[in-house]
This record gives sequence, C-alpha cells and structure tokens, in this order.
Amino acid sequence: MTTVETPLGTVQGMERRGSHIFLGIRYAQPPVGDLRFRPPVAVSRWAGAYDATQFGASAPQPPPAADGPMAGPPEPTDEDCLFLNVFTPSPDGGRRPVLFWIHGGGYVSGSGRAYNGSVFVREHDVVVVTINYRMGPLGFMHVGHLEDGLDESVNTGILDQICALEWTRDNIAAFGGDPDNVTIFGESAGGTSTAMLVGSPRAEGLFHKAIVHSPHVDLIPVGQGHIDFTNRCIERLGGDPASNGMDTLRGASLEALQALYGPDPDKPGAPGLALRKPEDVGFSPAIDGGLIPRPVAETVRQRGAAGVPMMGGGCRHEGTLFAQIVGTADYSEDEAIALIEREGFDGRALLDVYEGFSPGASPREKLVYALTDTMFRNSMVRILDAAAEAGSPVWSWMCTWESDAFGGHLRATHAMELPFLWNWGDGKGGFSPMAGSGAPRDSLGTAMRAWWATFARDGRPSAPSAPDWPAYSTGDRQVMLLDAECRVEAGLDDAVRQYWFGN
Repeated sequence: MTTVETPLGTVQGMERRGSHIFLGIRYAQPPVGDLRFRPPVAVSRWAGAYDATQFGASAPQPPPAADGPMAGPPEPTDEDCLFLNVFTPSPDGGRRPVLFWIHGGGYVSGSGRAYNGSVFVREHDVVVVTINYRMGPLGFMHVGHLEDGLDESVNTGILDQICALEWTRDNIAAFGGDPDNVTIFGESAGGTSTAMLVGSPRAEGLFHKAIVHSPHVDLIPVGQGHIDFTNRCIERLGGDPASNGMDTLRGASLEALQALYGPDPDKPGAPGLALRKPEDVGFSPAIDGGLIPRPVAETVRQRGAAGVPMMGGGCRHEGTLFAQIVGTADYSEDEAIALIEREGFDGRALLDVYEGFSPGASPREKLVYALTDTMFRNSMVRILDAAAEAGSPVWSWMCTWESDAFGGHLRATHAMELPFLWNWGDGKGGFSPMAGSGAPRDSLGTAMRAWWATFARDGRPSAPSAPDWPAYSTGDRQVMLLDAECRVEAGLDDAVRQYWFGN
C-alpha cells in the first residue's frame, strides 16, 4: 500500500511496476437526487483513510459494441461517477509536470479507466490524472428553460472537468505533481472539451498548456433547437414539458435516460455531412454565453499572445469510423453531388478535391473522407490558426499510420493515435488490434510519449532520435506526420483545406 496525506484526508493507493497508483478518488459529491443536472459540488474532507485501490464507477452509458475497432468490455457504471485516477512516480512533493487527460466517446461513452498513465510514469518523470465526467442527458442536455439557475446545463460535463481541475490544483502536490504546470489533453469529445477549456474564462489559471486531439468544436449557441430537443426527450420519457418536465427528468431511471441515446422514432435521420445545425441537436456541448461565451476559435484568438502553448492534430482519415453518417448506399456521382449541395457546398468541386486526396475513390468514399474535415480537421485548423495568428506557440501533428485491420478500409481512422500514445494491448500480450499488423508500437509510441511529456515539462515537444518539430504558422503550416517514420511536411492536404476555407 502507498499512503498520501492530502488536504482532504488520507488516501491509500498501491504500487505497481514502479508507479504509485491511486484509483477512484472522488472529486465531487455524488450528482444524484436534487444534484442531477446541477453543477458539481466539490468533495468534502473525509475521515479515516480513503481506499483508492479500485476504479470508481464510469458515467452511465450504452454498452460497448461487441466488435469493431473501438470494442471493449462493459464497464461498471453508475450515476455516482465523478471520480479521478492519479499515476505518479512517487508521492514525494517532487512538483512534476501534470498531464490531465479528458477521455472521448462522443459525450455518451468512455471513462478514465481505459487510459493507464503508468506508461508515461515509467518513461518520463510526470504525473498523470485521468477523469470521469457526466455524459449524455446528465452531462450535455439543456434544461435551463425548465428551472432557474441551470443556464449552463448543456455544458454540465465541462463543469465537472473544471471541478476535477480544481481538485488537481488543490491536491496534486501531495502526489508529487506541480499544480503550476498542468497540461490538459484529450481526444474527440475530450479534445473538444480541451479546446473549450482553453477558451473558457472559468477555467483560467487551472492549466498551463493544452494538447487537442480531433476536436469537433463548431459549436452552436443554445437556442430553440435545444429547447425542442429536451422537450422531445421529456415526451419520450412519458412527461409533459409544460407541466412536469423537470420532475420527469429528475425522476427518470437510468435505463429510461439511456434509451434516449437511441434514434428518435419520430425524427428519422437523413444522410449528410455531420454539420452542426441549430434545429438538429443532441447530447453535446454548446455556446451558453457564460461558461462558453462565444465560438471556441474566437475565445482562443482573444487570449492573444497570453494564450497557453498548444499542440493540436488528428488522424488523416477520421471519417471512416463514422461512414454510416453519409448512409449505406453506393452513390453515383450525381447522387453524391446532390447530397453535398443539400448541405450547401459545391458538389462537383468537392468530389474533384477528394479525387486528389485519394485517387480512384468512389463517390461514397469521397463523402466519407469529407467527414474527416467537417467533423474534425476543419475545427482543428480554426483553432490552430487562431492560436498562431494571436501569437501563441503552437505545434501541429497528423497521424497518418494506415491500419490494415478490419479489411484496411479504415486507413488512418479516428483515434488511431491512441493505441500508440497509451500503449494499448489486446489483453493477451499483443498490441491493440485497431493498429493492425506491423504497427510501429515501440518507435511511434515512444516518440509520441516523449513529445507529449517534454511539451508538458517545458512547452516545446522534442524526442530523442526524432525529427525536429518546428512550430506551426499560417504561412507554411508545418505538421509532424505520426507514422512508422515520422517526418515534417508543410501544407499537408492543402487543396482540401482550401476547398473548405477558400484560401
């Protein structure tokens, strides 16, 4: 056992293979009963020793898929889910850089337990924190029109993350971490959350660097679409928004709330390009005017040269993981052009630019590749450009490792960098099946962790025996390609970027 004295009380963890590990530490009061849909309430001091040898419950979520690249075992879940985990070389007051991870999962799935910070601890003298936060209707549904004081409820999950950062500020020194050198990082929903925190006045001073993976931050303001969506959820639960809406939501079972994740039978979806629209919202964050005052790229730009150092990137073929969004039909060129133009873009020009991106691709494949940009890369470009133009130090990366798993059609799909960064195994001694055969587990994973850890330490990524990584600017747009052989390229896929941005 490993014992730590914190400002909140004694914590007992464990030591494994050179890492001191503390699991399932409560950072907020259970968000149940009257606290459902409300901002988190910080945990109080406890008596006795806190047992931190087991993960806390993950947030309520649908069961994982039985197969596919993101398959995994089911996790214990509960509404009482606001826990974090700490991995440290030693709880000795060493004031080490802190890497604070925010998991992805589309705001409806995932948890901190899938990310073992020990791999960073063994290779680098850093402390890693991973967290849970509320998701789905409990974390990202607007209920401000139903009850006073809940205007930021659409971003409750972000408030949870801020509460966990406040816990880190107040307690991480006891675990050997430096509260004045915290790097937030996350992927997909976690990458969006990271970018939102960079621009949120409420999070100011709680972190000092940021690494953004695959964000989808083209957020829309809270409006009638959010009200209509929430009201429809109440109706699906058997309630009446006008008379008992909040009572219905607070009284709903977790099983009933999780049923809302499925398609609305009265509102079938149509194939498209995954663009956020005011009239078509779901369980996801939004611009609420307070916590998130304006579009994220604007808040990043507004920080100017005082903005935190940032790294940002994604995967080159992210859209392949979401191919069902464009529908399952084999499109003719005319049908693909019609879909694109219904979304407000030049269909012929889009097909032509993705022919250059992937010669010989079918019309449907080009639509799928376009999802990479509409869902993730365009958001990342906006953030990188805003930070660079404002004078913040910023570095760009792109994972281009193309896996041959699952028939090879996923290529460098969404989250492809994660098995390398976190050294995911298959539970049988092998590497993550998602990465495919011949994956450069050691070379790429080791370099990525070195880049991420040195950035956390001193604000500039570097790695032994790896190429020098120049900072990003809107002039040359230099990007580090993460692959079997890493290299820097200027203007990667610039024709695609020019299609979307016009310059």
